[in-house]
Amino acid sequence: PPCAAECPAGIDIQGHLRTIVQGKPEEACAVVLEKVPFPGILGRICMHPCETACRRGEVNQPIAVCSLKRYAADKAGDVFERNTKTAGSTGRKVAVVGAGPAGLTAAFYLRKKGHDVTVYEARPKPGGMMRYGIPSYRLPEEILDREIDRVLGIGIELETGKTVGEDLDLDGLREEFDAVFLGTGLQESRKIDLEGADGEDVLWGVDFLSDVAEGKDVRLKDRLLVVGGGNVAVDVALTALRTGAKEVVMACLEKREEMPANDWEIEQAVEEGVRLMPAWGPGRVLREGDRVKGVELVQCASVFDDAGNFCPSFGELKETVEADQVILAVGQAADLSFAEGSDLKVERGLVPADEETLETGVSGVYAGGDVGKGPGAVIDAVAAGRKAASAIDRFLGGTGDIDETLAERADSSGYDGKRERGFADELRIETPLLPVAERHQGFDEVDLCFTDEQAVQEASRCLQCDLELCLILEARGKQ
Repeated sequence: PPCAAECPAGIDIQGHLRTIVQGKPEEACAVVLEKVPFPGILGRICMHPCETACRRGEVNQPIAVCSLKRYAADKAGDVFERNTKTAGSTGRKVAVVGAGPAGLTAAFYLRKKGHDVTVYEARPKPGGMMRYGIPSYRLPEEILDREIDRVLGIGIELETGKTVGEDLDLDGLREEFDAVFLGTGLQESRKIDLEGADGEDVLWGVDFLSDVAEGKDVRLKDRLLVVGGGNVAVDVALTALRTGAKEVVMACLEKREEMPANDWEIEQAVEEGVRLMPAWGPGRVLREGDRVKGVELVQCASVFDDAGNFCPSFGELKETVEADQVILAVGQAADLSFAEGSDLKVERGLVPADEETLETGVSGVYAGGDVGKGPGAVIDAVAAGRKAASAIDRFLGGTGDIDETLAERADSSGYDGKRERGFADELRIETPLLPVAERHQGFDEVDLCFTDEQAVQEASRCLQCDLELCLILEARGKQ
């Protein structure tokens, strides 16, 4: 099925949906756990490429796979504990640097294979950008803590406040451990030179989100301009409305249809009152003394050249937006200072690694997630963690097989492809949402959970592509 083919982690989406239709959310969650250790997290923040590929969308609207994942995870009870087993000790040791989604996933599957795993994290708590970059109105902290604690609870050692390059040495880790996985992510804001940006009341996107997540007393002024068109910029804009800003304008180089942020996140921003200014780039920050009074924007004629490379060109038209503060959310960057003086290769601010094994050019050292390929979705980082765990297990003498079957699949041998009248007209069940009027009062979760009835009704809209294919092949075999 195209939905499964588009899932970076390879979740059996058809099996997941069928178990929900049967009224078995615990089994549905077990299907997800066969491939990822974070069902509740991904059920809230996954970019769900499976829905873009869903053939039901050619009929009317795709299946709400992501919301159904969240429903199953919220109803799953102790299914994680019941389905998580570890192999006997191999005596081999692995160091994982970075407790983000890639690092935690790699650690999880390596521990299940019987290896001793120690995770080193520079920040006070694990989670990486899931904790310090994704606002809690999208991913509540209690969900994050619960699922990370379950992963660590299988016998993974976590050491926080340990920074490689300062508290730890990469070469020292190579000597102490049999293998090392680098999943350090992109924890810093990408900086740009902009006249007037030096000084107070000009903030950087990732740093702002991190400060809010850490519980610092962040209070914004009334009028804010956010520069950027990606998901981080949207998170910044919506977080700003929850931390004191009264008016938020979001300006970006891209035209509306080119903005890299997900459509549904942009729609939420507009719904909550963010004013979009597509095709405008920052010219300079305007000040009166030390105080920000606005930003001069320059119209962007095009963002990419004929070859598709990032190469913005600007026209002569300018416009001034009045603002008391500016947050520049124009990208993320990695701190790779730990690679200095080592044999580790660094290219364009990333650690290149083999596409299939995630091996770097240094024996026994692997790298994956955002630090290896640049900004990506959490599901991509989870997929990288799985790939690294498999490769490292083989390097340590194992089979590299981390696949498992945790849930019973429904008997579909009697499937005949018949539909009830009106099946094609059934519309997608929209995810319940927190009312707009209540959202800026705090960081309560915006997307809410399906009821049992809604979940079964939505999952029942699936076209059963895999079973349809079986019918076709069976019919051909009889001809």
